[in-house]
Amino acid sequence: MSHWGTIHHLQTHPGFRGRGVGSALVRELRRIARDELGLEQLHLAARGGQGLEDFYGRLGWREIGRWPEALRLAPDDTRDEVLMILTPL
Repeated sequence: MSHWGTIHHLQTHPGFRGRGVGSALVRELRRIARDELGLEQLHLAARGGQGLEDFYGRLGWREIGRWPEALRLAPDDTRDEVLMILTPL
């Protein structure tokens, strides 16, 4: 498992969304993982229903699975957890 890493938390402040900050963070994460850590792939789990699949998809990530209704945000708000991978770096 030494050839891959996991991104656990990546967020931007809502007031800065849509300005390219998140994309820049993901590109720099990718560069560090590849060039400095020698990794071959990255994994992450994203909250479904937020458009994150499309955001990460534009940056080269692909969905590899889902855990249906894994995230309960409130009694009436349950979301899928979307499993994604970025390879090759």
